[in-house]
Amino acid sequence: MSEYLQNMHNLHLLERVLTRERNLKLLAAMILLAGGLVFLVLMCFSNTVKLSLVCALAGLTLLILGVKFLYETLTVWQPHRHPVWLQITKNPEQIVWVYSKDVQTSPYGLEVSGHAVMFFKLVNKSELSISVPRKQAHALSESLNPVLPHATFGYTLERAQWYTADPTFLIQ
Repeated sequence: MSEYLQNMHNLHLLERVLTRERNLKLLAAMILLAGGLVFLVLMCFSNTVKLSLVCALAGLTLLILGVKFLYETLTVWQPHRHPVWLQITKNPEQIVWVYSKDVQTSPYGLEVSGHAVMFFKLVNKSELSISVPRKQAHALSESLNPVLPHATFGYTLERAQWYTADPTFLIQ
């Protein structure tokens, strides 16, 4: 029983990361919906048919994307319903390789945001990924190590080649 409690403690950081990712997706959905509504309002006040058509098309596109993002966010509202959480807690033996890659957004050379994407490679050659704050990526990886003792952690070119050849080579 104590091993179960320890694993749940190790998953606490994952739960926080999934909640943060959900909140960011919700914010993106709200921005898309608001942008779509703004374009539709602009369509009503435009002077030309061409401008009305452009505003309508942009507004509808943003609304459709906003509804899609909102639906995807609401379907996994609870972190415990997220595919990564379910994989780790229900079928952890399917995860053979875990690593993160830093992603930087730097328009005009100014770093706007920095985060990491954590990849969970599965034995069937599919993958799951989550966005993680860069400063939490290492801590999350460390907390998942005891939960996934059979999985290989960290990226190397050699591991990528082994995974391509046969994912079971990465099982420890």
